Amino acid sequence: MPGWELIDDKEKESILEIFDKSNGVMFAHGFDDRRNNIFRVRDFEKKFAEKFGVKHCLATTSGTMAQYIAMKALGIGPGDEVITQAFTFVATVETIIQIGASPILIESDETFNMDLEKLEDHINERTKLIIPVQMLGNQVDMKKLKKISDKYDIPVMEDACEALGASYDGSFVGTHGDIGIFSLDFAKTITTGEGGIIITDNDEIAKYIREFHDHGHESNPKVPRGRDTRSIMGLNLRMSELQAAVGIAQLDKLDHIINRNRHNKSLLKKLIKDNENIKFRKIIDEDQELADTLIFYFDSVDKASQFVTQYNESGYFTKNLPDAIDWHFSGTWNHMFVDDKNYKETWSNQWPITDDLLRRSISIPILVNHTDEEIKEQAKIINNILELM
Repeated sequence: MPGWELIDDKEKESILEIFDKSNGVMFAHGFDDRRNNIFRVRDFEKKFAEKFGVKHCLATTSGTMAQYIAMKALGIGPGDEVITQAFTFVATVETIIQIGASPILIESDETFNMDLEKLEDHINERTKLIIPVQMLGNQVDMKKLKKISDKYDIPVMEDACEALGASYDGSFVGTHGDIGIFSLDFAKTITTGEGGIIITDNDEIAKYIREFHDHGHESNPKVPRGRDTRSIMGLNLRMSELQAAVGIAQLDKLDHIINRNRHNKSLLKKLIKDNENIKFRKIIDEDQELADTLIFYFDSVDKASQFVTQYNESGYFTKNLPDAIDWHFSGTWNHMFVDDKNYKETWSNQWPITDDLLRRSISIPILVNHTDEEIKEQAKIINNILELM
């Protein structure tokens, strides 16, 4: 599942090189002679861009701030509406609200992502951005979504924070919209502890995000940093050299993580016996998904609750469903919509289809380091529980 499973001497050695080769310079800018002209954040961005086949990559403090910066670059602000989905991490909607726009949330379908059949119903003259979220490793049908966004000339920002490493139509998720974001927190595919990534092929967007995340610095090579030129305001949302050192080591492990995810999920799913009580989540393309999560759902909430109780008692845990549903479903966010003109009075029952689906669902994390024998034992536990229901 996450890069933290694989943290070892590679990350340690990469961090120590900051002190051994760069005299302890942990800042991403300046101090050229002291650091021996080694810029790890820039190196990490370059390696990430090359890996994902994009022109531009920016490393920042978190996936949340990656979204904030990206929306600033796209000109999103007060009075605008941003469409996303009801099943997503709270940060997706928090960031829309913090930038001053209004979130418009669409129900999820059996992919557990945005129900694209409902997308056009929510588009109007105030719609300025669509954010599909590739939840728990499953792809969004971007061809279908792009037909709609192109029809209305609305930009698309892919929130691939939970799907770093998944692909769609032969290319990594995050590369199919106008801009893509990823999270590098401690539970993500690869990790820098905290951190985020923005990718784009748009030169104008790339210029803006690089300047905005660094107080507006243009990094003008003709002047020293203390006299740098600027034309926009910004914030300090920079990644440090410490984080980038870990990121470089983790990026080298990405292919292994993806391959193990897919092997382990495929094996577990094959070992779970046919059972009339459950249905598996619809995956857009199983050969290209991240495969870090196996989701199935029951025909009733009571059965899902019964399963998870026995599963936990057997020493196993779930991922987001049901253990963290309060942080991943808009129908639980009483704190979020206090002043929202669209959902102030209706948030608790606004998304009944998503509510029903999520509360009948179990999400099982796929661990990179699990052996085939451990997976067989896990499947045995799951089958035993299901047979008794």
